[in-house]
Amino acid sequence: MPTLRLLNTLTKTTEPFRPIDPGGRLVRFYSCGPTVYDYAHIGNFRSFLNADVLRRTLELLGFEVRHVMNITDVGHMTDDAAADGGGEDKMQVAARRLADAKKSGKLPPGVDIDPGDPYAIADFYADAFLEDARQLGLKVAEEAVEHPELMPRPTQFVKEMIDLVSRLIEGGHAYVAADGVVYFDVRSYPEYGRLSGNTLDSLRAGEGGRVSETNQAMKRH
Repeated sequence: MPTLRLLNTLTKTTEPFRPIDPGGRLVRFYSCGPTVYDYAHIGNFRSFLNADVLRRTLELLGFEVRHVMNITDVGHMTDDAAADGGGEDKMQVAARRLADAKKSGKLPPGVDIDPGDPYAIADFYADAFLEDARQLGLKVAEEAVEHPELMPRPTQFVKEMIDLVSRLIEGGHAYVAADGVVYFDVRSYPEYGRLSGNTLDSLRAGEGGRVSETNQAMKRH
């Protein structure tokens, strides 16, 4: 059987792939899914298809694959590139867009959606994404018909996320800034930046416009 070799981003070398499963045949992997505040475009699906190709390659090599892909239905800001999470909530942007479309009669035929209901907005675009994904043959989307747990959503796990953040704060790995935002305390973890090859000093030097002066003043680093 051919050997699959993948880039190890920690060692920066190409190495034979070996699953952590003791039996050596089961592969569990997660890939990032869509933020459902708009229709997915071809650039979005390039990433999703890449994950599907990797999954199919693993199966071709005889592995059993359990692939999980999230559907982000809350919590992403318009300025994702900003280190401080700046910008506007993407669901608020979608709400305005749908409200304008509804007012002007430009909603798709048969669609009646309440622009004031963020859950309805997320469900509308999630359904559109899943339909497109299944037409493209993404296996995780096909499997999610009978196993929806393979495509979880943040709104299903808000309590668990709050509990995890609380544990990080209690352990000294995160702190609450003056504006109520919780930040990870990078100095609490000596290995921070090892995977990316960055240091705290190099990240600070290159932050530029990625952090607003107001938000930076509230942070420790």
